[in-house]
Amino acid sequence: MRTPVDTKQLARRLSQGAFLLLFFVLLVKTDYDGRNELSYPVKIFLDADLLIFLTSLLSAHRIPAALFLALLFVPVTLLFGRAFCGWVCPLGTLNHAVSFYDRKYAEERGIKTRGSRWKFTTLLFFAGAALFGIQAAGLLDPISLLIRSLSLSVMPGINHVLRLFLDWGYRLPWRPASDLFDGAYTFLRAHFLSFFPARYEQALFLFALFFLVLVLNRYRTRFFCRFVCPLGGLLGIFSRAGLLRLSMNEKCTRCMRCRDVCAGGANPHTEANWSPSECVACFNCSAECPEGALAWTFALARGTRDRLDVDRRAALSALFSGAAATWVMKTSPAQARPAPELVRPPGSRSEADFLARCVRCGECMKVCITGGLQPTLLSAGIEGIWTPMLVSRVGYCEYSCTLCGQVCPTQAIENPALPKKRKIVIGLAFVDPSRCIPFAQGTPCIVCEEHCPTPKKAIVFEERPGKGEKPVKVPVVVTDLCIGCGICEFKCPVVDLAGIRVTSIGETRNPENRLRLPVGPYAANGPRLFL
Repeated sequence: MRTPVDTKQLARRLSQGAFLLLFFVLLVKTDYDGRNELSYPVKIFLDADLLIFLTSLLSAHRIPAALFLALLFVPVTLLFGRAFCGWVCPLGTLNHAVSFYDRKYAEERGIKTRGSRWKFTTLLFFAGAALFGIQAAGLLDPISLLIRSLSLSVMPGINHVLRLFLDWGYRLPWRPASDLFDGAYTFLRAHFLSFFPARYEQALFLFALFFLVLVLNRYRTRFFCRFVCPLGGLLGIFSRAGLLRLSMNEKCTRCMRCRDVCAGGANPHTEANWSPSECVACFNCSAECPEGALAWTFALARGTRDRLDVDRRAALSALFSGAAATWVMKTSPAQARPAPELVRPPGSRSEADFLARCVRCGECMKVCITGGLQPTLLSAGIEGIWTPMLVSRVGYCEYSCTLCGQVCPTQAIENPALPKKRKIVIGLAFVDPSRCIPFAQGTPCIVCEEHCPTPKKAIVFEERPGKGEKPVKVPVVVTDLCIGCGICEFKCPVVDLAGIRVTSIGETRNPENRLRLPVGPYAANGPRLFL
């Protein structure tokens, strides 16, 4: 017969459900809704992330004001231990749900093992990397990981399936059924479906990693939280001095039921070795105890016996490894010369400052109106993996949009006013005469010039000999006017490799990335370029 849920356990479950629901609502609302303004971006969870606060402080040497929300969880942790992990963290809630869905498979439930030290070494590794300018903590930070996984793989898949299903229903020959599906589409389009049916590179890989994080909970309870999570490691260090303590009285019969329901591997079955750094304050142990032998009280942590299992040598090794990895990464070709395809969003800081701030959360990619922002793989070097880049053949930078800067939690992408954003150069378009229709085939085409959004067109036409006696107008790019938005490449009617393409050269954020060619005969209007 199961023990009734006690008040503290019920409060924890309600808190987990409420914060998880809030997370999902904010994630869905982090999307274009017809206005160039977001009222409720999901970045509020990143603003409260103490790991992002710490590593951003180390790597960028300054913190956006919003991230100071994370400091609120320092006194919370000193009072209640790792309550963030057990009561707030949405990934922790998902791990908890998968772990306790069926109790028959996970082993060593409730027992602290040597593997728990790896989250502390992971934390120190990221701290070492941050000291020398690489913000890599976002790779394993639970909030960044969850936003990235859901935004770039899970939600696009759900959107795709829903759109296919609704389209099928709309085409049904029975009018009442098609009207019902039409109404369902209108409702979902307003409240759930993304503005643009985005498609992301590496989506399957990101989904596989997320699926692995969840599946490992069947091997060990809350596997990621106990053995990998660097945020859990940071909060675990503070928790050792926490005031909320677990005590045991003489009523204990050694039934081990407290150990079997422990979510964090905190050794609740042995008072002398109870580990506050592993306890996520789930209160399962005291609720499950049939004898009432366990109690939670507030007391000073005098001479805690909780060990992190990370000695000085291991700690220094982890710090040095993070620093050494950064030194090696800074010798990559991507650090010496920007890759031509690495077109960053408008408002992005210089590459070194950008990599010192970007947490790879994927919010900017999710909110991109056209779906043009994609996660990099190696275009920015291994140090820039999963940072955003504009792939103009997939989508362009909308001339009147500043959403990516609004959702960035660390200001790796600044949020300039719209008039200023429209003047930011993120790249330069080049015409490829071997693929451009007027050049290669002598057939008129005005698509690129027609869609150019700048007030004074950055693409103009010049007459060249065409087929027969009639000349043809060919496009040329005015370098002083082109901002690299990529709409010309996106709209180019050449299906595979566009006849006009954008590279990162000339970007405002990097004064070294310039086109070093002598000014041609069109100096009055700026040089004209061909690929």
